[in-house]
Amino acid sequence: MRITNQSTTIAIAIAAAVGTSHAQDLSNTLGTPGFAGSYVAGTAIHDDGSGESLFVAGSFTIAGGVAGGSQIARWDGAAWQAVGAGLSGGYTNALASFQGDLIAAGYFDSASGVAGSAKLARWDGSAWNSMDAQSEIFLNSFWDLEVYDDGVTGEQLYIAGNYGDLNGNIALDHIAKWDGTDYTAVGGTIGGAVPLIVLDLHQVDLGSGNHLYAGGRFLTMGGNAALNVAEWDGTSWSAMDLGVSKVSGFAQVLHMTDWDDGSGPALYVGGRFDLAAGAPVSTNIAKWDGSSWSSMGDGFDGDVHELVVFDDGSGETLYALGNFSNSGPNVADGVAKWNGTKWEGVTSSVNGSIFTGTVYDTGEGESLIIGGGFSNIDGIASNRVIALVAAGCAADLEPDGSLNFLDVSAFLAAFGNQDPVADFEADGNFNFLDVSAFLAAFGAGCP
Repeated sequence: MRITNQSTTIAIAIAAAVGTSHAQDLSNTLGTPGFAGSYVAGTAIHDDGSGESLFVAGSFTIAGGVAGGSQIARWDGAAWQAVGAGLSGGYTNALASFQGDLIAAGYFDSASGVAGSAKLARWDGSAWNSMDAQSEIFLNSFWDLEVYDDGVTGEQLYIAGNYGDLNGNIALDHIAKWDGTDYTAVGGTIGGAVPLIVLDLHQVDLGSGNHLYAGGRFLTMGGNAALNVAEWDGTSWSAMDLGVSKVSGFAQVLHMTDWDDGSGPALYVGGRFDLAAGAPVSTNIAKWDGSSWSSMGDGFDGDVHELVVFDDGSGETLYALGNFSNSGPNVADGVAKWNGTKWEGVTSSVNGSIFTGTVYDTGEGESLIIGGGFSNIDGIASNRVIALVAAGCAADLEPDGSLNFLDVSAFLAAFGNQDPVADFEADGNFNFLDVSAFLAAFGAGCP
């Protein structure tokens, strides 16, 4: 079908001339000049006394030779700033806010040279401090942090990794908690004939209370069989219908998040696996509803490193980030979004790994902040970090901040000409699904 009308053609030409689109925009403000070095691996939103800011961590230096700008940085609204004298040696994996401080975890030698601050340290807004972890065994490293209240002992910082001790206590390994003074165990540790590590922690209430979930590489947790993912109810660990695994090779869970897709809250699990509870599941990503596993489309052809819930202007949905190129036949290089039935590619060309993401407004509007080891995404130069900025008003194709017949005319003209602005389903096709999506966005109005 081809629709021709002079007035609508003029309307869409005006809209195109001012660069409108219902799609999100990639912004390299954060990544110009961004960072030198290897990668950004962790993010946190934290107020250290200078106002709420975006913090990032990894293996990098702030581009431009900012003194102290190693492994950790804070965005002040205009540029990346050092956090004290930075972190020295190795790398940093995770950041979290706890008891008013910013906690950094990883495999670094020290925080600004403070004694006893190796691998785990806290920033109080003016100085780095030791957390008395004393975790100086060569192989020890920390990979994730989660603040969680088990309903009994109150809010504590849960610490995941592949460490063999904390504060000299060899009974504390791979997962433990810290109340601000003391470290204690969390129902036992992991085991199995695989390279053991806990890589991610996440809390969510799936209907039976707010529970903590741990993912990584392990075969048992707290003495119970649990393949690579387990559930802590505040008292004991339990399997999630055994968990996830691979037909061949070792599996691992890299990241988890929660989201309600309309059918109720669920835990979404990403990593490297193709079986759940011993049955085939979508490769490298699956959904746990509290009692059973289910697939999510075709999955991905590479590791899923991060899952983020983000409203890109067309409604809240789940985004996957990682080292993948495709989801089934669909190109999805590094970033993809779930449309309810399949994964849609958001980016088509990434020249390095993507490891982390978070939602934050750095001044350009609500954005998905993406970090990794890249320097270019979809032809946009951006060093180790980039922002996917949400669309302001999807149906406002004749941009004036309001919706009326001019926007309808513009859509019809674009649809008739098969202009990408009318591809509201972002699948390369022009059909009734795009019309329905446009009408839904039109009915939702502008914020």
